[in-house]
This record gives sequence, structure tokens and C-alpha cells, in this order.
Amino acid sequence: MKRTVLLLLFAAVAAMSCSGKRKPPNIVLITVDTLRPDHLHYGGNPRNTTPCLDRLSKEGVVFTRATSVAGWTLPSMATILTGHYPSEHGATDFHWSLEVSMPTLAGILRQNGYDTYGFVSHVMLTPTYGMGEGFSHFDFSVLNVGDPHEVTTAQQLTDLAHTGMRDAKAPYFLWVHYFDPHFKYIDHAQFHFGDSDPDRYDSEIAFTDYYIDDLLKVVDHGNTIIIFTSDHGEEFGEHGSKYHYTLHGEVMRVPLIIKGPGIAPRTDDQPAEQTDFMPTILALAGIARPAGLPGRNLLEPRDVNEPQYIERDRPPQWRQRGVIRGTHKLIVVENADTTQIPPASRNEEIVVHNVVPGIYLYDTASDPGEKTNLFSQSDSTSMRLLALVNTHFSKAPVHGPPVQIDKALLEKLKSLGYIN
Repeated sequence: MKRTVLLLLFAAVAAMSCSGKRKPPNIVLITVDTLRPDHLHYGGNPRNTTPCLDRLSKEGVVFTRATSVAGWTLPSMATILTGHYPSEHGATDFHWSLEVSMPTLAGILRQNGYDTYGFVSHVMLTPTYGMGEGFSHFDFSVLNVGDPHEVTTAQQLTDLAHTGMRDAKAPYFLWVHYFDPHFKYIDHAQFHFGDSDPDRYDSEIAFTDYYIDDLLKVVDHGNTIIIFTSDHGEEFGEHGSKYHYTLHGEVMRVPLIIKGPGIAPRTDDQPAEQTDFMPTILALAGIARPAGLPGRNLLEPRDVNEPQYIERDRPPQWRQRGVIRGTHKLIVVENADTTQIPPASRNEEIVVHNVVPGIYLYDTASDPGEKTNLFSQSDSTSMRLLALVNTHFSKAPVHGPPVQIDKALLEKLKSLGYIN
């Protein structure tokens, strides 16, 4: 008992600088592509898919109402790294990159003394799309391993992070983005659950969890904040299709855990969205947030009825916008003006059968599967939420600098299903 008390006292003293102030914490952001919270064991999956994340969920704050801002990788991750909505940061499709003038999380942390490291495994999370901005060390070499439909990269990515972090100086910011749960789902013999797509998807999740555990053994120590989340979820026929092309819950719900010294473990049922990441991380680092960020600090009390805005312009033939407020969710789907899309992808329409123009209202308390459309022009909730959507999206969206799509990038985009 005395030894335990002494160790705790030593840890507390070690986290203090000579001036008596707490040293800035190391910050580790782990993101996993295409990850549904209900396929994690702690999120309700009866299969033992995530022993590492299960432990993390017991040690940190688990957010049950975390929402993706866009439902696919590029705009969602750009929001996490900038704190702004897609219509503000400009990376709304693969032919536009992040607006270069926009401060990034890594850039702000680096300006405040952080050593910044990024290790990513998705073609749209590279410097081509502005995602390397602010990192002192940024590695996307795992993309050279092979066709993402035929290979896995969790082990290689973790090894790169281990090697790259050997000389890291505290405080550091580390971002690692795992890709493997993305289609095509590969079955792993040591995590075999069956032969269907959901079975192999769970196998990919268990495989990735194993290597997240390996990563955390190296970086989760002492004065360190761990943030775990996903860019978006995945469809398995809930609305008549697959992959992630809609604004429905199976695509938009994401897992989120925040663990660190002084953060009491608990479950948080208040709204959380990807615009909240930057304000939260900067607050934990003791750094003032830039003016104009729409998000909030997730570790402070929040209004359960605060609106959460969602948007996507992919597939390119539709413009999808929406709002979640309390237990109600409204989605507006419109035909898009494809003449505004750069010629490189203008005629590359994706065949999707469950995106249909219209206005949809769901009561997610009584209808969590979002099956019954309650929208009516005579319904006050319908019109109030529609007014929120119209007001929020009244400004013309910003587009970042155009991306020159060479043959190599074109082939990678095709392999991921972004281009037919």
C-alpha cells in the first residue's frame, strides 16, 4: 500500500515542472477507418472483437452520441484536424484539398512546443490533401505496401510509429490512422468469425485492435492523453445498400473515448461531433483556441439539444445536408449540379440505390434504425429543423485548392471505389 502511494506521488511530482505548473500532456490521437461503434465489444457486439478498446473504455470517457460530420474520410478527418465544418475547410471531395490558410491542430500544437508526428494509411490523408500540415514528421509510406483490398497494414503502420517515435520529445502529438476495417474486408485466421461481410469486418476490427494494443504499450504512459475515434461507420444493408454513402446512423455514428490523467472514467450521453475535437484537445493542452471555431470542449457540460450538422457531397450526383437535435434527425437530399465538379470526376457517378432526393425526419428515440419518415410541412418539428438546415447551409461552401489527379492517384482512388 505504501509503495503504491509513493508511486502515485512520484507520478504527480514528475508531471510538474520546476515552476509548479503541470507539464503539457502528450496527446495521442488514434483513428480507425470505417469503424462502427456497435461492432466493438464494449459498444454491444457479443463477439470479443476489441479487448484493448474495452480496457480503454473502462479507463476513460465513453461518448455514446458521437457523430461523424460527413460520413466519409476526407471531409471528416479534415474537420477533426481543423475544427471546422467541411463547407468551411474546403476538403469536400477528392478533387479539392484542405484550405491552405486554415490553422490545423498539428500546426497549433507545434507552435506551442509540441513535437508532432503523423502515421497514416489512407490515400486522402496525405500532404496532397493538406493533411501533413503542421507535422514535424509525417509518414504515409505504408500506402506502398500494396492494394488496400488485398493487404492489411495495421502491423506495418504500428511498426512505423514505434520506429518513428523513438526520438520524440515530450510533449508530443501523435496521430495514427488505421485503415484495415475498410472494404474489402479480409478474414484473419486468428480472429475468424465467419465468411459473411459483417463477419470479416469484425475480423478486421479484432486485428486492428490487436495492433492498437501494441501501439498503446509504447505511448500510453505517464502524462498522456489518449483519444480514440473513427472517421465514419459502414452500411450492411440497413437501408438497402452497403459501404458508406448516406447520412444514416450506421454511417454517421462513430466511437469516441478520451482517457488521460485527471479525467474520471464515465459514460457521456451528450452530443459530440468532430468539430469538438480541436477545442477539446487544445483545452487539455492548456492552449487558447483560435477564434471562430464552432465546436465545444467535450469534457465540459453541453446542451443535449445543441444541433449537430452533417453534410456530404459524395456520391457527386447528390447534395446531402442534415441536422440532429435531441432525438430528432432531419436530412435533406437534393440533386447536385455536377457541372461544378472538376472534369476529372464529373462523369464518374456511383450507382447507389438508397440515396433518393427528398426531406426525411426521424425520431431516433422510437425509431433508432431511421426507418419511418415523419416529415410533414404541417409539423412544427419538421419545419423548425428544416429552418436550421437552411440557415446553417445558406452560405456557399468553400473549396480548397484543386488537386492534380495523376495516374497513380487515379488508380488508388479507383481501388477504393471513389471512381468507377
